[in-house]
Amino acid sequence: MFPTNHKTIFVLDHTPYFGISSDNPIDFDVAKSRGPGYVPLPPVCKSLWTCSVEAAVEYCRIVWDLFPEGKLVRFVVSDSSAHILNTWATTQQNITHILNGLCLVGPVRRGAGGDVVGLCAAIEGLAESSPTQATRPPPERHFQNRGRIICITSARDDDSIRSLAEIALNTLVQQNKKASTPQPPTTGDATTSSQNLVVHYCHLVIINVTPEKADTRVNNQPVTEMGGGLMSVEVIVCRASALASLLGRLVLPHYKLAITTVTGIPMKEEQNASSSANYDVEIIHSAEAHAGLRATQTAQEATESVVLRWWTPRGAEGGAGGCNGPLWRVTPADVASRPSACLVNFLLNGRSVTLEVPRKGGGRSASHVLAAQGGELWIGALGGRTPYDDPPALSEGAGGRVTDYRIKEFGALMQQNKLHPLRGAGSNARSRARLQRHTTYWPLTISSTLIFNLGSVMEPLTRLVVQESLTEEEVDSCRGVLLSLLGMESRHEFPSAQLPSNLRGKSSGRREEQWRQVWGELEALIRAHSASPAHRALLRTLLECRSHNNHGAEGDSSRATVIRATTDSPLSPVGAGNGNGSSDVWAPRNVLDALLGAPRPPRRPDFAGRMAAGSRVATLYPHLQQDVEAPH
Repeated sequence: MFPTNHKTIFVLDHTPYFGISSDNPIDFDVAKSRGPGYVPLPPVCKSLWTCSVEAAVEYCRIVWDLFPEGKLVRFVVSDSSAHILNTWATTQQNITHILNGLCLVGPVRRGAGGDVVGLCAAIEGLAESSPTQATRPPPERHFQNRGRIICITSARDDDSIRSLAEIALNTLVQQNKKASTPQPPTTGDATTSSQNLVVHYCHLVIINVTPEKADTRVNNQPVTEMGGGLMSVEVIVCRASALASLLGRLVLPHYKLAITTVTGIPMKEEQNASSSANYDVEIIHSAEAHAGLRATQTAQEATESVVLRWWTPRGAEGGAGGCNGPLWRVTPADVASRPSACLVNFLLNGRSVTLEVPRKGGGRSASHVLAAQGGELWIGALGGRTPYDDPPALSEGAGGRVTDYRIKEFGALMQQNKLHPLRGAGSNARSRARLQRHTTYWPLTISSTLIFNLGSVMEPLTRLVVQESLTEEEVDSCRGVLLSLLGMESRHEFPSAQLPSNLRGKSSGRREEQWRQVWGELEALIRAHSASPAHRALLRTLLECRSHNNHGAEGDSSRATVIRATTDSPLSPVGAGNGNGSSDVWAPRNVLDALLGAPRPPRRPDFAGRMAAGSRVATLYPHLQQDVEAPH
């Protein structure tokens, strides 16, 4: 219930060593005009303490921007004693409170002390209940109390680091023994909320900070379990100038975050307002926002930043209105940069930004949208390629050739149907049969198909039907898709929002034509793959749905108008028909077949010549060849 990132405690080393320079000079001379006799200002260097404070505060900014509740961070400053800057209370979980506490602590002063007292105080802080944990009733308090401690210090060698980890482990064990021992209440109104909790797991991250030019004998150490899994220790060696970027990377796995690089942002230049340049901005958000993109990436690419391009859709396409899925909070990685500030102000003014996946093969694919709501920035996933695709024009190629080919799908088709020399009798025939099934019905262009542009509406039918065989569960899933389509058509609805812009239509005639095309494409697709009994059973279901729909659509124009204007009713009469729409596929008799195959009186008298011919072929215009004398 409570993950490790529910509680995080920073232990900042405030010993005299952290008052030395980081040896990373910063140019402090910002004057643009330098006349004769001008003496430039010398560069300045931050202290190790300043670098530690800035990096830790930036870590907290990212956490609190993305998680206003549920993710708590505390600060402990360690010198001769432990200075606790805040508690787990929600009112103290903000940067203003932390900065005020740091001002009271002041700069590094001379004196003894170390990080041990601060580390012990941090372990005691993990044993304290958070507001969410304290509000749990006693029967529900059997939860795992986990937490993380990030200790920013500077040690001499690996032995000092090992000694520090052992002290932390011993303190944790003693704290758990103390919390496990029932203590008698001291007053009559004592409650169990003041009782300390047992710490079931602690992730200790020790960051050894050194100046830029100093040598260190401390080495990086991967995560190591101690105390039988009670504590895991990770040691990271870092220069003071790179501490902020290090914590910016650590916050990603700690809170399951990801980085998106928004590239191609048009921005006016300050010196020349008539020209613009493109900038890049990195934003941080939940890793779940990249769930739709990770499926096509390798493990190495999944750990890197995802690059999405700024896109201005044509007309009213795209935008925040098309995002119907979940939203995730967003915060810029570098909040002080000018491009980040411009992007944030642009969104806070009520604008939205559509982001697309860069493609090498042409075409545009909108994947995410950035927007502001309630003074906060949000990112939402628009779905796959098909729902919000902006296909290229049909005459973009040289000579006006068609360029809206399904290039990505064709590449997947080639990967699925590689021809290899196989051994055994009939292997070549099986390969040719498989290729025949996959290519009998396969639209080449985006504009020539509807079912492959409907995306989630057709899932999982279009994905499962191409398999060699289907299980009963898969057949039931495909039947559910067919029944869902039949229900949408009976309600006179069509998922136009799932189609590309050039295939959408709002008129009733356009919808009826689109539904006829959908059922025709589905029948062609399933017939091409109907090589197993399960596929043939699915085909029978499709034919039943289609024949039922066709019979319901027949009738005179007045009756059809009434049916279209009203909803379906169980008492509605069944349309006339002969029920032979599925005669080419054997199927057992069911209620639908019985209703459709029942004899009904004809709607109008039959042709007189056919009635006179009986079982023979009726002759049309039998007296056409006879000479007829015209009356004078």
